[in-house]
Amino acid sequence: MTTTIIDRKKLKDLSDREERRFMADHPRSAALYRAAQSSLLGGVPMNWMKKWAGAFPIFVKSAKGAHFTDVDLRDYVDLCLGDTGAMTGHSPDVVAEAVARRVREGITLMLPTEDALWVGEELKRRFGLPYWQFTLTATDANRFAVRIAREITQRPKILVFHYCYHGTVDESFASLDKNGVVIPRRGNIGPPGKSCRNHARRRVQRSGHPRIRPQAQRRSLRPRRARHD
Repeated sequence: MTTTIIDRKKLKDLSDREERRFMADHPRSAALYRAAQSSLLGGVPMNWMKKWAGAFPIFVKSAKGAHFTDVDLRDYVDLCLGDTGAMTGHSPDVVAEAVARRVREGITLMLPTEDALWVGEELKRRFGLPYWQFTLTATDANRFAVRIAREITQRPKILVFHYCYHGTVDESFASLDKNGVVIPRRGNIGPPGKSCRNHARRRVQRSGHPRIRPQAQRRSLRPRRARHD
């Protein structure tokens, strides 16, 4: 049996070379990323945008169909397509025209429009489901689905794919420890509910400080309701 030894130094040298090449090929994106540090947390509109390969994310100038162009005028075939949000391509003319018309007529109304009725009827016709609701994000859609499922089944638990992205649904930011126990995912800020209480209890026990009485701990970790007028 042949054993292959990985040359870690060579891997690092190759990685460093490609990093330098990436930075040299995208000077405008690099400049925008540096400028964004003063107003955007982490220099990006959403923190996961920092997790692409490279020292900084590529900044986009425009997109059309299956392609987008970055601010350094490099063209790309987009295999992500907005995580299926643009599965029919970026900015189809008919969609761009309809959106522009709706924007001119108002979009932040907190009331239904005739367009909503048309879309509901069209979705019903195409997919055969009788009733529809709209959300602003896939995360909201996942939250609604979880709540409806809990109401129907009366079961408290949900199944998630380990370390896969399920939007920013709190219950999905969980992982397994070495004993197979569900714990908050590493890096998760302010995990909710039971996971948060268990996490806080473990931290107190590891610190060697006196344990907090469970009753007081529950009160201190109980979320406060915010009033909305």
